Amino acid sequence: MFQTLASQVVLALALITVAYAFWKGGPAERVGSVFNASLCVGVTMFQALSDQAFGTLPILIADGLLATGFLILAFRYASLWLASAMLLEGAIFTIHASSLIGLLPESHVYYYYAAMNALGMLVMITILIGTTAPWLRRRKRATALSA
Repeated sequence: MFQTLASQVVLALALITVAYAFWKGGPAERVGSVFNASLCVGVTMFQALSDQAFGTLPILIADGLLATGFLILAFRYASLWLASAMLLEGAIFTIHASSLIGLLPESHVYYYYAAMNALGMLVMITILIGTTAPWLRRRKRATALSA
């Protein structure tokens, strides 16, 4: 799985998200980005080591754990972006569960993969927005205090 361009791009984006969150974010952004990146790396490594193109049950469990982690962080830090990331992960979890029990027809597998990729990218974008907005507020406050 590491040899495909798509998996390399997703891993690179996940690591860039973590680096940006550690550089500009607070504790909530740092922990949330590490949660998301560890899921991306863990799923990709599982798929590479098990030679499975798609392992529904382990990924379903990982997505459920990530959504739960975002929920705990959203309660802890009372952050809107964490709640958004949790809802996106909940949507991913729902689509995975419907695939696991056979609700998605085989003819729609392309849409399934497209939805998974789009929602995964939206989670990363949510983390980036959740990191950028407080950073800009802190910067604006610092310049207002120094002026």
